Amino acid sequence: MTRIESPVVHLKATADQVSKDFQDWNEFGKILAAGPVTDFRAEGEKCAFKVTGGVAVHLIRTSDNSLTEGTVLTLATEAPTPVKFTLEVVVTSDGDGATCQVGCDAELNPFTKMMVEPALQGLFGQMASTLQTRYS
Repeated sequence: MTRIESPVVHLKATADQVSKDFQDWNEFGKILAAGPVTDFRAEGEKCAFKVTGGVAVHLIRTSDNSLTEGTVLTLATEAPTPVKFTLEVVVTSDGDGATCQVGCDAELNPFTKMMVEPALQGLFGQMASTLQTRYS
C-alpha cells in the first residue's frame, strides 16, 4: 500500500465551513475543477471525473457525511477506475481557523506507481492550493 498526501494547509475558515465544502458534491466538483479534472458529475453517493490524460475516476462515498472535524470525507474507487485507492480528507480545528489534508492509500505495483503517484500528488496538491485561495 502506498500513501500519497497533499501538504497540510492552514485555512482562515472554521473546520465546519471546510468540511461542508467536501460534503457537498457541487463544492467538491469546484475544488476538483480548479486542477487537472474535467467532466465532474455526481449522483447520490457516487461521483466521477476525468483526470488530465483521459483517465476516468469513479468514486463512491464510504463516510457518513456528518462529521465536521477529523476524517470528514472518505471515497473509494470502483470499476472501471484502473487503480484502487481510498481518498480521505482530514479537517482539524486550528486556533483561528482549520487545517486540511487530502490523501489516499493506493494499491500500486512499481510500474503503476511511477505513472499514478505524480498524478495523484498533483491532484491533491491542487485541491489544497484551491482551498488556500478560497479561504485566504
